[in-house]
Amino acid sequence: MALSIVNRPPGDSPISAGAPIWRTCLREVWFAEEAGERSPLDRGPAPIVEGEAYRLLLEILCGLQSPMLGETQVMGQFKSFLSSQGGEQAWLRRLGQRLLADAREVRTQHLQGLGSRSYGSAVRRYLNEVSHVAVIGTGKLAQEILPFLADDGRSVDQWGHTAADLPSVTFRQLDAQDDDGVPSAVPTALIAAAPVSSGVVDRVAARYGALRSVIDLRGELGLAALQVAAPIITLQHLFAQMVAASGSASRRIEAARSDIASRSRRYELRDELRPFGWDDLCA
Repeated sequence: MALSIVNRPPGDSPISAGAPIWRTCLREVWFAEEAGERSPLDRGPAPIVEGEAYRLLLEILCGLQSPMLGETQVMGQFKSFLSSQGGEQAWLRRLGQRLLADAREVRTQHLQGLGSRSYGSAVRRYLNEVSHVAVIGTGKLAQEILPFLADDGRSVDQWGHTAADLPSVTFRQLDAQDDDGVPSAVPTALIAAAPVSSGVVDRVAARYGALRSVIDLRGELGLAALQVAAPIITLQHLFAQMVAASGSASRRIEAARSDIASRSRRYELRDELRPFGWDDLCA
């Protein structure tokens, strides 16, 4: 196997119909187990191969390629991606398990206790002046955020299409047309934690008469500007705040990068099965 990947922002034209794709709100990674002309990625941007590809993937999993350095959400997203791969991608699952094992060790040795590295802890800093929070989304990002929202007695609405079984949260159908008891005069923060359109966020925001802020975690995916009469905290602003707070952690982050480079060299020098013995190298 010769690992080959293309790492690029989401939303561009497809590269290959047969290559596995890992998508997040900030990137998409295309995978192939062949390099050069035999790779299904040879029709797109120049692929990254072998040890350099492994290094980049490991830095992504450790949160070192994220604007929020050291964030943990990306590892859970990668685990979900691996679990979705069928039997024909056994090579990718093996690679993924090695990456996850290395990422856990790097995090434990260098990044543990680095500070607030989750979206939930970052979002909570902007909720001091509200007693109610509304969250759009029921996926992994919303699930990570929800435990951080009920501090200081806040009530929480969760908007989506499928009800989540959370006793402290009021679930509301995203396509509901009536008011359905939505609080109108309670100071509220709205969090967009799903890849919905700006129109959907605007409609939910209009249900709250005392909206204090909108925290938009959807990223930059060519979305229209929000039409809300409240301050908007973007994902990029939230990342910038986290980066500013992480200056004292620079030495530990560099140690993690050095460790990752060493593990990537070991990956590139890994033993491969050679059915004809070492003689086939000279054939």
